[in-house]
Amino acid sequence: MTLETPNTVAEPHVPLSSLQGLQFAWLSRLSRLSGTATLVVDSDFKIIFYDKSILETLELDTTKNMTGICMLSLAGELAARGDFGPGAPEDFIKLVKAGVSKPVSEHENKPRSINFLTPLGRRVRFRQDLEMDGYYMLSCRDVTQTYIEKHALRVALDSSNSGYLIFDLDTKSFLSHNKNGSQDRRDGIANRFMNHTIKDLVHPDDFSKLKRKWYAAHKAREPWSGTFRMINKNADTVWVKTQATPQIAESGRITGYILFYTEVTSQLRIQDDLRKAIEHSERALSAKNAFLGRLSHEIRTPMNAVVGIADALVHHNGDPVLTPKLELIQSSAEKIIRIVDESLEHTKLAESKIQLDPHSASPKDSIESVCALWEQKAVENNIDLNCRVDESVPAAIVFDNHRYEQCLNNLISNAVKFSPSGKIQVFMTTLEKAGQNNLVTVIKDSGIGMNEAQLSNLFEAYAQADATISGRFGGTGLGMNITKQLIELMGGKISVKSSLGSGTVIALTLPIKADRRADDRRKETSGSLVDKILEDATPPASDYERLNILVVDDNTTNHMVVTSLLETMVSNIDVAENGVEAIQALDVAAAKDAQYDVVLMDIHMPVMDGIEATLAIRSSKKSYTNIPIVALTADPQYQQRRLCKNIGMDDALAKPVKLTDVLGALDRVFEGHNTSDLAA
Repeated sequence: MTLETPNTVAEPHVPLSSLQGLQFAWLSRLSRLSGTATLVVDSDFKIIFYDKSILETLELDTTKNMTGICMLSLAGELAARGDFGPGAPEDFIKLVKAGVSKPVSEHENKPRSINFLTPLGRRVRFRQDLEMDGYYMLSCRDVTQTYIEKHALRVALDSSNSGYLIFDLDTKSFLSHNKNGSQDRRDGIANRFMNHTIKDLVHPDDFSKLKRKWYAAHKAREPWSGTFRMINKNADTVWVKTQATPQIAESGRITGYILFYTEVTSQLRIQDDLRKAIEHSERALSAKNAFLGRLSHEIRTPMNAVVGIADALVHHNGDPVLTPKLELIQSSAEKIIRIVDESLEHTKLAESKIQLDPHSASPKDSIESVCALWEQKAVENNIDLNCRVDESVPAAIVFDNHRYEQCLNNLISNAVKFSPSGKIQVFMTTLEKAGQNNLVTVIKDSGIGMNEAQLSNLFEAYAQADATISGRFGGTGLGMNITKQLIELMGGKISVKSSLGSGTVIALTLPIKADRRADDRRKETSGSLVDKILEDATPPASDYERLNILVVDDNTTNHMVVTSLLETMVSNIDVAENGVEAIQALDVAAAKDAQYDVVLMDIHMPVMDGIEATLAIRSSKKSYTNIPIVALTADPQYQQRRLCKNIGMDDALAKPVKLTDVLGALDRVFEGHNTSDLAA
């Protein structure tokens, strides 16, 4: 009796017992479940059973009956079409015959196998099992996907100089590792761990850290990662990065770890070189910033004499022939100062050293004061400069008005510079977008304009619209770069629209932060008697003729500048060359009951500088403790009033100074002191 199943083919001349038929039926079912086709041959290599799926795997005619056919002739057919690679088919037939007929020992750990490639690119693996009762059983499996995945893993590991190890907790040893590619070298990382203890390989300074990290992760039943140094056979130190994943059994016990590792020596060296390069660049940038700071200070000192003396001659000479020439000297010196200041400002922005000072201020006052600075220049250039503020603009918002005015000054300066004649319209309004109310300032000019190429370089540092700009109009090419960085630092943005010969439109957009505290203060004090007194009170103007001024500066040229500016307007000007002499002069004046009204204090001086002298005066508890002190400095850091007020000074002036600068500072100082006395 012959037992037939859907996947079993039996020839009548081959007698099969019922038991054999049942066995083959089970083999057929196992083939379907496992995806492995089975082939059984007798001692003469004739096929007595096969699963039909084997024909599809081998890319043979699936309608062909293989029962009774010699397996060696099948191997020859596969070899002839090139499945086993180049070579004579007879040679492959001999190899298959020798391999199959050789008895399989029960002590062999792995089944024998042979791999080959079909015409369509399938990778097929044949394996031979134990020979029993004169029959040989072979299995055939399509391993294409497995091969691709393993090959991809091997390529990934080799290309990243990586590998893996399997660590068994029971034996406390590594059981296996990847054996393919560049990691399978005699002195490879995996091979060294397979043949040495971890303690012998890991750098002593890293071993204890690695051990603590592994134990902590094991206790928490979590993966862990670490980077450590190991010594290779040449006694060189290499860095290895490891990612370990625990293997947890169904019982919950950790049985071992899979460790993926990557040698990162070259990456760390690159990072170290990059770190050193960055540190070198930062030191160079700091040195550049310090140099520019010193340069600014050194230039301002002689320029103070140029601008100051020229300004004194303009005010006190009145010669119509000399005045235009003196004004030219002043404007030229101021351009030099502006070039240095822009370079220093750009360096500070690059180092992120500029700090904003947001406070309540009037945007209307800011735009009107900047426009007023350029009114005269616009008239000289035959330009109609018009400034308008929309009613929607709040009376006060919280912003850094000093930096905002700096942005406006750069933009209006460019508009005046690049508009030989025509109109400049400056308009401030508000615009709500995405629920945020914004302050928008638009500067529109009818100047020379820009093309697309020039627009693309507009905000680049040290770049100008074209190579002729510097020669025709001057400038460093930093103004627009500084403006963009400042407005973005304040949370706003700048946008530009221009066409060659048709002028330029630039818009500054700044998110509005309302000054709620100012509103609250107005509500609390509105109509109060104190407000009424302060509103009606007008501080008396400073009587310059009766002023007694002490100028503290180590540079005799600066003494001459201040004296030349004020000598016809004040009763007395004394000088001191450092802080010690200044305090001595204050003591002498106090003893004579002829105290000074104000001190003009330089910052950098020998013996005792302006900061130390100011602190000493404010803490002296003498009659001159609260004397007004105005910083008169060439150091850009101390030219901001808020910084000088933190030191204890009342105001600050940047060298070079003009008469109007000094008088304005005196007015502010005395007005502040008079108001303070009234409020007290």
